[in-house]
This record gives sequence, C-alpha cells and structure tokens, in this order.
Amino acid sequence: MAYSAFTGKWIMNLYPPLLFNRVVTKRISKDFKEVDVVIKKSWINKNLQGSIFGGTLFSAADPFYAMMYWNIFAHRKVKMEAWVRHIEGDYSKPSNTNMYLQFRITDAEILEAEQSVERDGKFKKFHTIELKNEQGEVCVSFKILVIIRKAIKEEKGVF
Repeated sequence: MAYSAFTGKWIMNLYPPLLFNRVVTKRISKDFKEVDVVIKKSWINKNLQGSIFGGTLFSAADPFYAMMYWNIFAHRKVKMEAWVRHIEGDYSKPSNTNMYLQFRITDAEILEAEQSVERDGKFKKFHTIELKNEQGEVCVSFKILVIIRKAIKEEKGVF
C-alpha cells in the first residue's frame, strides 16, 4: 500500500529510533525522489566530547533510501522490497551543531533499478550521503548500498 509524502513524513518523524535520536524529516517530495532531514543536537544525542553520537548519525542515514525506492515503486503499483545491505562511514569532523542530510534519487537511477530488476531480478546501488553542519561543512559521509528486488511475499507493515 503506497502512502503520501505527507504521511511518510509523519511516519518517519514518529518512528522511535529516529524520534528518540532527534532525527527530523523536514521534507519529502511528492514523488519521493527527495528527502531533507535534520539531526537536532541536544543533550539526548551528544557524547562526552559534545558532538552528536556516531550511532545517531548512522541511524539518520540508514532508512531513507530504502523507504524512497519502496515508495517510488509502490506508487507505480510495482511490488518491490528494498533494504540497506551495507553502510560505510567516514567521520571526518566532529558533529558539533545540528546536522543536515539531503537524500536524492534521479530518474536515471529509477530507470536503472527497473531495468536491473526486470533483467537480473535485483538491483544493487551505492548512494553517498553527506551530513553537513550549520556552516555547510561535510562532517560525515556514508556510502549506502541499497538492494531492491521484486516482492516475494505479500506486503506487511508500512514499508
């Protein structure tokens, strides 16, 4: 069952692992090709050095690409399963302010996914997401491996 970007935003904002880490979905485009997220720094998610916990940064990067692909195909009435299989992180600077993430999927990537699933039964793609501080500096970057395949079983749950 596909849902709207408005509903998706509220689902992600109420999802406990994100909610309790102060990860806020600010915007989801109607076509699910763009998602803007902020991690609000607070006493709940900062470490002894005063920067945001690495686990909080990781959890903010984890679910969005899979959710975006799933919704893009669900709105096209194509039943797919999407997961994040692997994430590599490069923590280059302390995350001492709120952190900003911009997830993007292009039309070419969607077409590539469709063709790959049709041809090979699955699609694998690394996406890079940069977490930027309030000054626009990249503090962390993650390479996220997304796996998509045709749905094997009947849909359950929200994603």
